[in-house]
Amino acid sequence: MFIKLNLERRLFMEADILKNLVKNINRYKAHKKSKDNEIVYETLLAHTELTNKYFIKFWQSKNSDEIFDRFCDVFWQKENINNELKNKAKDLLKQIIMAIPIFHDIGKVNPNFQLMKLNVNDFKENKAFVNTHHSFLSSMFYMDYCRKLVYDEKNEDEIINLLAEFVLYNGYIIARHHSGLGSLTEFTKLIKLDDDTYFFKLKQIVNNEDIYSVKVDFIESDIDDMFRNLNKVDKDAEKVGRSIYLYIYIRWLYSLLVASDYYATSEFMNGGSFNEVDDLNNIQDWINVYENTDLMKNIRKYQNENYPMSMENLNKVTNINILRSEIFCEAEEQIKNNYQENMFYLEAPTGSGKSNTAMNLSFKLMSWNKDLCKIFWIYPFNTLVEQNLDTLENIFGKKENIISKIAVINSLTPIKLKHVDCKGNIISENDEPDENNEKNVYRQSLLDRQFLNYPMILSTHVSLFNTIFGESQQNLFGFYQLINSVIVLDEIQSYKNSIWTEIIYFLKSLSNLFNMKIIIMSATLPNLDRLSQGQSEAIFLLKNSNKFFKIDCFKNRVQLNYDLLDTKVDDKFNQLKEHLKEHLDTDKKILIEFIKKRTANDFWLYLVEDEYFREKNIKIEYLSGDDSLAERKRILDKIKQTEDTIVLVATQVIEAGVDIDMDIGYKNISKLDSEEQFIGRINRSCKRKGITYFFQIDDAKDIYKNDIRVDSEFTLEEENMREILINKNFGDYYNKILDVTKNNNKAYIKDFLGSIADLNYEYIDKHMKLIDEDKNIVQVYLARKIVDINGDLIDGKEIWKQYVNLWKMKNSMDYAEWKVKMSIITSKMNYFIYQVNKSNLELKEYNDKMGNIIYIEDGDKYFKKDKFNRELLQGVGGIDFI
Repeated sequence: MFIKLNLERRLFMEADILKNLVKNINRYKAHKKSKDNEIVYETLLAHTELTNKYFIKFWQSKNSDEIFDRFCDVFWQKENINNELKNKAKDLLKQIIMAIPIFHDIGKVNPNFQLMKLNVNDFKENKAFVNTHHSFLSSMFYMDYCRKLVYDEKNEDEIINLLAEFVLYNGYIIARHHSGLGSLTEFTKLIKLDDDTYFFKLKQIVNNEDIYSVKVDFIESDIDDMFRNLNKVDKDAEKVGRSIYLYIYIRWLYSLLVASDYYATSEFMNGGSFNEVDDLNNIQDWINVYENTDLMKNIRKYQNENYPMSMENLNKVTNINILRSEIFCEAEEQIKNNYQENMFYLEAPTGSGKSNTAMNLSFKLMSWNKDLCKIFWIYPFNTLVEQNLDTLENIFGKKENIISKIAVINSLTPIKLKHVDCKGNIISENDEPDENNEKNVYRQSLLDRQFLNYPMILSTHVSLFNTIFGESQQNLFGFYQLINSVIVLDEIQSYKNSIWTEIIYFLKSLSNLFNMKIIIMSATLPNLDRLSQGQSEAIFLLKNSNKFFKIDCFKNRVQLNYDLLDTKVDDKFNQLKEHLKEHLDTDKKILIEFIKKRTANDFWLYLVEDEYFREKNIKIEYLSGDDSLAERKRILDKIKQTEDTIVLVATQVIEAGVDIDMDIGYKNISKLDSEEQFIGRINRSCKRKGITYFFQIDDAKDIYKNDIRVDSEFTLEEENMREILINKNFGDYYNKILDVTKNNNKAYIKDFLGSIADLNYEYIDKHMKLIDEDKNIVQVYLARKIVDINGDLIDGKEIWKQYVNLWKMKNSMDYAEWKVKMSIITSKMNYFIYQVNKSNLELKEYNDKMGNIIYIEDGDKYFKKDKFNRELLQGVGGIDFI
């Protein structure tokens, strides 16, 4: 097959293609750089060979032959032609795919590009080319070349019918490789042979100029053929599901092309080659360390001596670690029997050790599927990312060869350098940058971050969804890295339920094509198979998860009380405070959760200023999403270490997997999922009795817009929902939710599937946003002196000065070095940045402004009792969630 040719032979063939097509090819340049005060050019031929080298390297490193074969099988499964013709079509399709990197920049023969973009003085301006663009011209050359390969008289009509459309799709990829994908419709509108179109003018000028050796002879019927096949895909999309695979195919090849082009350009600009990937090919080393932990030794001992325990004995268990071990072992057993499947569900109670179970499952999948080479652990919030990073540090922290392969990718963490761990600590003095290799370290580090070039990644739902659904070039950089990966999705119910159908439909298709293993886990996991579009069902890793929820240690470890919810009073603050006083026993840890920041902050101050609590010397803390990681750590450490009574007032940030064990809980009702997550923070160890009181001061509908789970019929206002919560019948709850979701989303699903069939990447990007962009938000930097998570004093004024100075140095500093250093500075700036609503911003003056960040030097005046007081800055209203 074409792809099997060795690298040297491939590069030789491609050089021949360009030499045969472009007259005087060596006069054309692709890039320029300044070296020793001189301009150095890279020829178009040299850049093409480099791009092609990386394209082949990436293709081979991801076993893309298998991805390609799988794509052809699913895309052509309904085509009624014999296998011999189908295999011939596959070989020819592979050939025109491999021509993509060869032609991607051939449009740089545009003399206007050579003269105006690269200042090559051998060329003169040619106004017939209209502009300096090259990507669309490259696409035209590509489609002409490949159209002739496909329409060769030796090819049967069946092969032409199968492949004509792919000439269009691959040309589209080339045309968009310097921008976002946009939509195919935008591209096809340009490909018309009317006298006044840009496409027609380019064809005419190329054929009239002494540039190209072959006549570009598109005719209208050829273009109609490509469009006709496109229309056929549209009509068949809902019947055979081909459109989703075509949608992924284009994203995949686009990602490979822009990665190859980017690495090739970086190699020329920086004077050295770069490593593409350092995959997780030594999983047994990880497993050996993991299995040697005390936790795993205890689980394996239980597994060998006691598993499985009878249901009768399980119901008598009071040691929660036994139940955790049972869940761990059953999930491992199930995945061992089904490791060749792609989609798995893990539903288990809060506090049952899901994170550890998922870690084991990830490692097992990689040891049983040798093609798997990367792990993504994806969480709903950055706080969960940090928490699970701490777990990994505790397990692997002493193993430099392992910990160096773990990276955090989120808005809070700086770009990872090779010589430091995920938290910025130096782990290898020998690899620390010196004067000779510092720039290359920065350049490699930037490439690693942009292209997700790490064996293990911890990140957020938003980051992953940008990679899977985003249409911009930056979002698509790392799309091909999803191939042969394990992805653990934690707390999927935290997504907007309005797009659950789209999520599961896309994830199942993507995992099938890319050989991905996806584990979706939660304590309240909806059976998303009910929303699938006729796809194969996922594997439930606990055959009957409900039996664990029913065990007394999980089900009855927390008593539920609705007195405050059912009692109607005018002054609910006072009612809650007085109730708290009555139940304020000694040596108790009490958690109070509100769903709005303002209410939580007001109630915290209400308690702090209350004479009764001052006389009793009750410790009172407040935690919200406005708190820095350092403040969060201080509060949680204090709660874990104190032996006296302590009250923690918090927002919903406390639900996100926070590992604390409280005695008494108070919660403003919201979604049933949230109630269960909150309960998981009460009597977590199951060693005593816990109780949770529910109340309602704020309406959850003000927070969760367009989420049916906060409709009164699905909340604790209804008796049947109380029964579901106490009996842990979340399957019954979600059956109701899914029924309504399916009915409500019929129109949206039709639009979604239609947009996939139309290859409208812009629509899909917008539709699948987990967090809707609010253009009315501004960031305010409040300079103060604080202590960071490592106990070091940070001066906000100095950080701001460094930020401003770094911006001034942008044009005089190596770009990669600038980006890395900027990521380090911005990670520190997060200690001082708060998001507020412009319309509510009561700010008469400020000290500085950079982009969307307003700098206030005297930040302390916006804090009350060392907590950010939003009202002092933005008045009433604005951001009030988490």
